[in-house]
Formats: sequence, C-alpha cells, structure tokens
Amino acid sequence: MNNTNWSVEEKFLNKDFNFPSSKTALKFIDEVSKIAETEQLYPEIRFHSGKTVNVKISIKSEADIGEYSIRLANLINKIG
Repeated sequence: MNNTNWSVEEKFLNKDFNFPSSKTALKFIDEVSKIAETEQLYPEIRFHSGKTVNVKISIKSEADIGEYSIRLANLINKIG
C-alpha cells in the first residue's frame, strides 16, 4: 500500500480520518461513497465524535489482502 496508516483488524483494513469540522468530515464521506460506487467496493463508514470518520474495508484475511481492497484504500487516502 502507498500509505501504511491503515491497520489490519480481523478481516478489515481500518483507518480513522480526523477533520477540522463536521462539514468537512461529511464531505469526505460523500467523496468516499462516490469512489465506492465507481470501484463497486463498499466499505463500512462510521461518522463519530463530530469530526472523525472511521473506514473499514473488508479483506479475506490479514495474509490475503486483495489488490482491489488496496486500490480502494489508496484512493480513499488521496481524498482524506
């Protein structure tokens, strides 16, 4: 992966994105949903604490992270 800030937890790539305001956090969620639609991969997205967005991308296992999951994580990193 280009950015190693994603952690592997059980069967997910996991990352928190912190924003200066809830407005920018919600804009990020909208952009992630557009990328997910294009890529046909749908991460779990959780908005919490007013300014934090948690994104989880499903993977087969810690030892088997597919290229599509890595691609999605890298695309999300570019907007986060």
